[in-house]
This record gives sequence, C-alpha cells and structure tokens, in this order.
Amino acid sequence: MKNSFTLFTIMIICSLSVSAQVVRVGLLGIGAGGSANGARLALHLVDVSYAPKPKFDAGVYLGMGVGGSGDETSASVEGGVRYGVQGKYYFLTNKFKPFAGLQVGLNSGVSASVDDTGNTSNEESGTKFQVTPQLGFRVGPLNIWASYQSGFMFNGGLVFGFGKFK
Repeated sequence: MKNSFTLFTIMIICSLSVSAQVVRVGLLGIGAGGSANGARLALHLVDVSYAPKPKFDAGVYLGMGVGGSGDETSASVEGGVRYGVQGKYYFLTNKFKPFAGLQVGLNSGVSASVDDTGNTSNEESGTKFQVTPQLGFRVGPLNIWASYQSGFMFNGGLVFGFGKFK
C-alpha cells in the first residue's frame, strides 16, 4: 500500500510538471496547538500543489492528528486522518512569501472519553467536513503558518518547487 501511494504521488507530480508552471510538494510538516485543558499534535504527511501563477497555488493534502484533553473528573483522546483540497494566495513573490490559504476536506477519526473511575464513555468514530483557514509565510523551503482547525495551531514544514515561471 505504501509503495502504491508513493508511486501514485510520483506519477501525479510528473504528469503535472509536464503541463504546469510550478509544482510544489510539501513533505513531513508538524503542528501543535492547544487550549486551557488540552493539546493537539498534527503531522502533515504530504501536500502537492500546482501553481499556474507565482501568487496562487491549488492542490491536495494528506495529514494525521492526535489530541487529548482532561480535567479532574475525565479525560478524552482523539486521532484521525485529514485529506482534501487546498489553495494559497501569496501576497509577495520575493524570497519572503507571506500567504493566506484555505483547506477544505474531510477529517476521519476516532475519539473516546474516560471518567475518573476508569469507565469509558462517548466512544465515537466517523468522518466530518472541515474548513481550515491559514495565514503564514515561506522563506526558501521553510513553510510556517498558523491555522484554525477545531482550535488554534502553529505549523511548520518543508516545501519544494519543481518548474519555472516564464
């Protein structure tokens, strides 16, 4: 399965790079966020975007996340896989590239709660629709952004571009 996904990703990149101006690939980013009584960790596995012009790109993403929260009487944990489409608008096209972006997709996951006596309750699994606004910047391959997905998060990762604008 892993080899099939890798081969599929390489084929998409190659097919897009034939007709695209620039293809951007983000690999292995990480994000962290939290609230007064909880924390979340996100792993951004891959995103592939096509940029027809220097100020705009659109593509697909895949990531995972885990989180937990608790107080004196209960605790909960959740985990899931996120996937969907995304777009970014770059305000500048210099080496420093601030951007605003939007991800629209699905979040498939599971969650469970445990009370102070050890009883498990509210076990849930399912898929929900999610819209995630982003605001950040790129400098070289470094991509840093803040997002809001069921809580505020700070994220970072590497982005590589293939192709040239004329």
